[in-house]
Amino acid sequence: MQKSQPIRMCIACRSRHPQHTLIRLKQEGNDVIAYNGTGRSFYVCEKCSKNEKKVKGLVKRFRLDQERFVKLLMEMTPPVSSCGVPHLNEGVNI
Repeated sequence: MQKSQPIRMCIACRSRHPQHTLIRLKQEGNDVIAYNGTGRSFYVCEKCSKNEKKVKGLVKRFRLDQERFVKLLMEMTPPVSSCGVPHLNEGVNI
């Protein structure tokens, strides 16, 4: 029997995706940071992290500086190779 994956919802578009495909963030004070394992968090899908209109809505909701928030999303989004497959081992030293 195959184990099911946890499903989570994107706060921007409210679509459901497997947890490992989403970007996990948390609000700490007046800033949004990468989730560090403590406190409540929220998820944003990769599609919404690249959609200008959705990003603008999130910036307004959390009262953030748009430039910093976009930079955080770009850092959290996995790079994609020329064939469209995310690099899983990038930055890993063996």
